[in-house]
Amino acid sequence: MVVEGKDKLSSQWWWFDIQKKSTPNRSPWLHSTLSELDEKTEAMLRIVEQDADSFAQRAEMYYKKRPQLINMVEEFYRAHRLLAEKYDQIKCESGTRLLTPWMSPLSFTKYPQEKLTRSSTEKSYDSYSETFDPESELSDDMSEVEDPDLEEEEETQTPRPGKEKVEVSSGFCVNNDEVLKLRGELERLKEESRVQQELLMQKDEEKREVIRQLSLAMDMLREENIMLRKSVTKASAKKESLCIELKTSKEEGFWKRLFN
Repeated sequence: MVVEGKDKLSSQWWWFDIQKKSTPNRSPWLHSTLSELDEKTEAMLRIVEQDADSFAQRAEMYYKKRPQLINMVEEFYRAHRLLAEKYDQIKCESGTRLLTPWMSPLSFTKYPQEKLTRSSTEKSYDSYSETFDPESELSDDMSEVEDPDLEEEEETQTPRPGKEKVEVSSGFCVNNDEVLKLRGELERLKEESRVQQELLMQKDEEKREVIRQLSLAMDMLREENIMLRKSVTKASAKKESLCIELKTSKEEGFWKRLFN
């Protein structure tokens, strides 16, 4: 029992490792959500790693726990899909305000739309007012005409369309490459979820086929047993009748020899 407990603990190393690395400063919503996630994960692991002594007990336990496990997988799928859809919706509605990899998609609900638009407008106006100066603009034009090397340096510093940086209202900057990477990661997670569901359905079908084959084998063995019992009964009855006929024939021969 101790070895079995150690094996179960070792198989769940990823879950305990994530719990140890969790940050202590959490919001109430995040704390409650992660607590519910831990409870569901523990329940699923308990169902998956539950064992029995015989194949029949395992099959019975599998059919009893299978609907519960399917419901849990469905809940995980719906939650993941809803999170992905909300994330994509917020990202599309925000326009140039994109999420950083370490920010939660729910953090944008704390800021009204007007405040975000106003802050971006004020920043652009301030940057324009700071840079617009007639004398400085004239000196910049002269420097561009006089120094071609400086012009090349400014062109190299201009961001390319593929690596353009976008400023978020929180003050962070995100590259378009990071956004594309996040989208690719999201698509990969969706594909992995779909593949895992297909594998689970395939395993269920394989287990059903094994149980079906075993049931057919048991039926065939029962039929063979019944046929063997019938044949043994017929053979024993035939043997008894032969013994009786032989005994009567011997008695008749004895009396014939005696009278002759």
